[in-house]
Amino acid sequence: MFTRKQMPYWLAMICCIEILIYLWSVWTSTFDASNFFAIKSQFIFDKCARIAGRISSALILMTLLMVGYYGLKKIYVNDKKKEIFLLLMTMFSLNHLIHLLFVYLRFHSHGETINFEDPLQIGGTIHGVFTFTFIVLIPFVLWIKKSLHTILYIVIHVHLFNICSFIIQTFLGKIKPPEHPAYQNQFGIVVILAACLYMLYRLYIENKRGPQSMSDNAIMKT
Repeated sequence: MFTRKQMPYWLAMICCIEILIYLWSVWTSTFDASNFFAIKSQFIFDKCARIAGRISSALILMTLLMVGYYGLKKIYVNDKKKEIFLLLMTMFSLNHLIHLLFVYLRFHSHGETINFEDPLQIGGTIHGVFTFTFIVLIPFVLWIKKSLHTILYIVIHVHLFNICSFIIQTFLGKIKPPEHPAYQNQFGIVVILAACLYMLYRLYIENKRGPQSMSDNAIMKT
């Protein structure tokens, strides 16, 4: 189902989904205000960014669950699992870039500027630039590197945990009780945290025998 040869088709599918999201958002802006899906025309890119962000969350959740279930070492000794993992990472990267484009267009359409206050906090400017850079670069690195050496093993885990921290911070920013409890975002935080704990558990199991286990199956090469 997931193979390297099919990657162009999966990436094209992501692009088509995002185009459909935009068309859906435009269409719902023409609905009568009484319709549940109706939005005002000035909120088209708000809706696009929100739905695209949910797709990114779903893709990264699938990646977390895969790493939590198998562990990176087992993924990298099985070509099929490795290709699925790399495709998920690549699809997330592409989808999230489109999501960020929608976010930019959302700010532009409202005549707003992105807030660069508190640049050092989680979700702040520096963290955002750092995360964005890794989202773009990681897929290229993973496809180029054939083996899972120690540094790459650490980088992948840090990257996944970092993405989760950014998503959680984003969800937290939308929860404003009691006026806007945003239960769906609260649920999203619980799910992402559970997936992170699952991956952390697998990380512990993979390495519980000590540093020497990092050379298991001849995949952790320095």
